[in-house]
Amino acid sequence: MILNLFKKQNLPEKIPKGLAKKIKEFSTSRNKEYFLKKSFFYIVNTWGGGRFGFITNFFRLINNDIYKLFNKTGCLHCTSINYVLRITAIKSGLFNEEDIELKLTHTWFIIPHQYLRFNLGGGSFVDIDLWNYQFGIDYGSYGSGFDFVKIKPIR
Repeated sequence: MILNLFKKQNLPEKIPKGLAKKIKEFSTSRNKEYFLKKSFFYIVNTWGGGRFGFITNFFRLINNDIYKLFNKTGCLHCTSINYVLRITAIKSGLFNEEDIELKLTHTWFIIPHQYLRFNLGGGSFVDIDLWNYQFGIDYGSYGSGFDFVKIKPIR
């Protein structure tokens, strides 16, 4: 997944039944913003991290199997957690690849970090930084620089 910092990874043909069930549940309203918010909180509550999760789960960086990712909880790196959201959004039928843009920023001013920008239509966009939610960066924003090391409780 580390190589996917700069490019989108191909999406799997099949996904876990539990994830398909969540996608169906969240997409019933057919509202893109509602779907993203529901997906956002589901994903951060399932795979959000801990302050040192990116180090202790280092080997998850090389895992790109959605079944393996889905069957584990705990910290996923930015590229992996964004991959889960991309799968969720596209499999919902509400979004396509052109609606999702990989964006890069940095943490501690030197470590590359990825977040996503979604096109909601009508000239409206929303930035989503799942990984930095644990550090106080809410839905609709992204962390960069020293933003993610603010003294905030882990959610």
